[in-house]
Amino acid sequence: VCLFVCLLMMGRTSALLLMVCAFALVMLVRSGDGFVGVEENGALKPLFDLAAIAREVNGGVGADFQTLMLPMRDGVKLWTAVVDLHKPGGFPCVIIRSPYGPEETENLADLFLPFGFISVMQNQRGTGQSEGNFSFWGEAANDEEDTISWIRSQTWSNGDVYMMGASADGINSIIALTKKQIELAHWAIFATGEGYQTPFQNGALKLHLSQSWLKGMQKYRPDAPSYFGVLLDHEGQSPWWEQRTLSNYSTVNFPAIFWAGWYDIFLQPMLDTWHGFQFSSALPGRHRLIIGPRGHCFTEHPLLFPHDRMAELWSFDSALLLYLNGNFTQDHRNTFNRIAEKYVGNTLGEHTPASNLSTLTLYIMGPAPFWDPEQILTNSPVWEDRVGMYWSSIPLFPAFVLSRFYFTSDNKLSALHPSDKNAMSYDYDPNNPVPTIGGNNLDLPCGPHDQRPIENRTDILVFTSDVLSEDMYVVGRIKATLYVSSNCTDTDFTVKVTDVYPEERSGASVLISDTIIRMRWRFNDTTPVPIVPGEVYMVEVEHWITAYVFNKGHRIRYAVSSSNNERFSPNPNNGNYMKDGGPLITAHNTMFVGGDEASFVEFPKVSQNQVPPNVVPVK
Repeated sequence: VCLFVCLLMMGRTSALLLMVCAFALVMLVRSGDGFVGVEENGALKPLFDLAAIAREVNGGVGADFQTLMLPMRDGVKLWTAVVDLHKPGGFPCVIIRSPYGPEETENLADLFLPFGFISVMQNQRGTGQSEGNFSFWGEAANDEEDTISWIRSQTWSNGDVYMMGASADGINSIIALTKKQIELAHWAIFATGEGYQTPFQNGALKLHLSQSWLKGMQKYRPDAPSYFGVLLDHEGQSPWWEQRTLSNYSTVNFPAIFWAGWYDIFLQPMLDTWHGFQFSSALPGRHRLIIGPRGHCFTEHPLLFPHDRMAELWSFDSALLLYLNGNFTQDHRNTFNRIAEKYVGNTLGEHTPASNLSTLTLYIMGPAPFWDPEQILTNSPVWEDRVGMYWSSIPLFPAFVLSRFYFTSDNKLSALHPSDKNAMSYDYDPNNPVPTIGGNNLDLPCGPHDQRPIENRTDILVFTSDVLSEDMYVVGRIKATLYVSSNCTDTDFTVKVTDVYPEERSGASVLISDTIIRMRWRFNDTTPVPIVPGEVYMVEVEHWITAYVFNKGHRIRYAVSSSNNERFSPNPNNGNYMKDGGPLITAHNTMFVGGDEASFVEFPKVSQNQVPPNVVPVK
């Protein structure tokens, strides 16, 4: 999966590259102009020489690789590399601007070399060999504008510029659109233009993601002020974050392709950005979205999602259609097929071309054919009767009917409103938080992990439905309405949705979605408001979007707690800003069920006809 993408990155390792390659079980090392790979039996063999194919496609012309320190308007110079494989003359250019250094740049722009494009990669300000300090993309717009202006002035450029980026590269390329850029199309992979929502979720810090990633950025400038400290200085939404957020989409006057993942670290903020492109830009209705199951979560459950590898194939194919302005000749198709065959092999078989896809192409998840995933190495039987794990291509997100489940005092999820009011309490100790097991993570266990190892803790409330009598298709954002109180001035409430497999199929409680709300940020993300100890509050906790089929014979489980560490920073329950520290206080937290303060959860229920398995491969 993603093999043809990662092998086209010219051997440069990066966080995303390592995840992709680990998932594909292929190790790359630089070997002259080509690559060698590790087969399953450990034997080495040449895999692919991109430069050779590019030279062949372009009449045998050799590669021209040049680097320079490109000055920006304020005098800061950015390390820039240009790869030109073409005959003399002007050619279109694909740009990627990465923070991962000259030897670790995710040079996905190289993918377009065999199709008549020039590749330009650049280290972002304050990273790699570029000058300056990393500013959380505060200078992204000016630096991109200066870089594009320089490219269009070069003799090897025909003036046509296309942008792309994955993860931090993609965030940079989208935030750069706070100013109108001269670009013709955009390819965004696992990225967002929502600055504040990148490290924060409903007021809670994505702890491990923020700490580990900023540590990597700090290595370029160890003497610079602590980047993590800068982040904590901006715990709430503010003008500082507005400078790092694309909120005015009038600058978008070109088509774009977005590739997201249900278990990606930026899923919901990325969809919010796509929504802005699609409905609020200067070119509405021209922006495709492909959502596979993984996102950044490449390294785990390698064969859990059948045919999920179609996501990168369709994504790249869609980007080519945009960049070539629809002039996708048979020669282009032949080149694309050669790349796909080299990198993906002949296992894809017949598949729907990207040109035949609708606006939205969604992977509809369902239960795995085995659990745990290690059973993939055994001869475990496949459940032929399971529903889900297929692709659906549709013009709009489907309309849904809300299916409500109430929480009951006997730990059930019930369609009936309990008449009697009850309080269910637990003590949350920030010195002993609930550990993270799976979810939308980076460099932590990610994806659909079994939650049973932690569900018996005394600081988790667990509610389970009856066995489902029919398949339940859920597409959209699950939302819980909770009536809660605490003895502290601030605390968190965390929630998880899991699919409980039948006992004869392991009885696993597999994570589908989780989220959090930090109570002092319950009204908005600009001004914290403490809670009054003992007072009951109604809060709505909305999950990120998902698409999943809860199968007949399974049960739905919903868990409520107050921590999910290290995915989110444990709340010390003292009401202070994180930078101010303070004592760690044990919170006595309560959720109310039944009566006039009946907590419940609602699922956006759709029919299979609204998300049909209408693209090949079907399953």
